Amino acid sequence: MIRNVIVVRDNEESVKKAIREILRSKHKGHEYALDLTRITDRERKREIMKQLTRF
Repeated sequence: MIRNVIVVRDNEESVKKAIREILRSKHKGHEYALDLTRITDRERKREIMKQLTRF
């Protein structure tokens, strides 16, 4: 099985791209992993994770 690693940066465009990639991966039956290491602010990281884990 293929696993996609989705890199998320600290801007809205990157979050929207990540959502698109998550949905595409799920549709194709692939696993995915989120890379949030480029986000330094803990509160912002938590907020983005809440957004992305809905899918």
